[in-house]
Amino acid sequence: MGKIVLRNAKVVMPNRIGKGTVVISDGKIKKIHQGKIFSDPDGIDLEGKYIVPGFIDVHIHGAAGADVMDNSIEGLKTISNFLVTHGTTNFLATTLTSSKETLKEVLGKIAEVQNKDLGGAVIFGAHMEGPYFDVQFKGAQNDKYIKPAGIDEIREYLDVKPRLVKLFSMSATGADDEEVIKYLKENGVIVSVGHSGASFEQVQKAAKAGLSHATHTYNGMRGFNHRDPGVVGAVLVNDNIKAEIIFDKIHVHPEAVRLLFKAKGVDRVVCITDAMCATGLEDGKYKLGELDVYVKNNQARLVSNDALAGSVLTLDKAFKNVIDLGYSIFDAVKMTSTNAAKEFGLESGTIEEGKIADLVVLDENYNVVMTIVKGEIKYQK
Repeated sequence: MGKIVLRNAKVVMPNRIGKGTVVISDGKIKKIHQGKIFSDPDGIDLEGKYIVPGFIDVHIHGAAGADVMDNSIEGLKTISNFLVTHGTTNFLATTLTSSKETLKEVLGKIAEVQNKDLGGAVIFGAHMEGPYFDVQFKGAQNDKYIKPAGIDEIREYLDVKPRLVKLFSMSATGADDEEVIKYLKENGVIVSVGHSGASFEQVQKAAKAGLSHATHTYNGMRGFNHRDPGVVGAVLVNDNIKAEIIFDKIHVHPEAVRLLFKAKGVDRVVCITDAMCATGLEDGKYKLGELDVYVKNNQARLVSNDALAGSVLTLDKAFKNVIDLGYSIFDAVKMTSTNAAKEFGLESGTIEEGKIADLVVLDENYNVVMTIVKGEIKYQK
């Protein structure tokens, strides 16, 4: 790995924006020089652009015509190479509710490329979304595969490769789910409540058992009522639960997003895309797993019942939406990078000396102009 010098930049560090130079060597941030005193004839003059931590997407199904459920290494590479053009440097390849055999095959493909150089963003693990959901809140999950959770079956998924499955979404309503949650946590998996009709009390019990994440908050879960706070109420008040949000201004009203930010604080919210294969492509008909989807006006919906079917969002757009809502660039960085990095133990997510050099350069309008993954420029506009 060579040396990269990024000079004349606005460096967005955890508590301040410093004008200066970032020196990258051996895949890490070697030095941050404050001010303009440091010069390097081979350095890249960023002309005052921002450097922020690379975006981290822990819930994404596909992009650029490829889906994780295609069960294809080439498909995973396609997703990786698309995401890096929008500033994402790390992501969890996310599965859909399907048969056990299919899920194990797909996990096997993800395992082959985990933490490898795919030419774009790094797949640092898998997020299993399903199949242990409530049919009533299935959303765009295929109900013919929905079933109660069982430790024996989960063991088969985890045995595909140790430390591959990083996140597991489930309803947390089954009779044995507390034991399942404990088992997953003991095996280093973060457990998330999603596609769930759970009561407020059930979610709180699940949290005591180790559940600590919420899948696309507000969507696919029992909503809030003043006499029945439901899943949403439990997520809002429990400080031990990190909350995902699809901030595309379609899935959730911006003021409901503001409520989430206020209730949770910006340190406990993780912006995700839940993007599907049509992301980056024209309107038209597509597939989400085995289900038929149409995309029109930036909305992906099931052909069968018009329900939202993932999104065509990218994290650079979510970043802008956070700022449009009146939050600071520091808050946007936390919710698109830092919080996920902390939650999943990644050595990136902040710009500090010694950290992995997963970085994004943004212009004054927060458009991505360069993405650096593990110290290598993977995209330049």
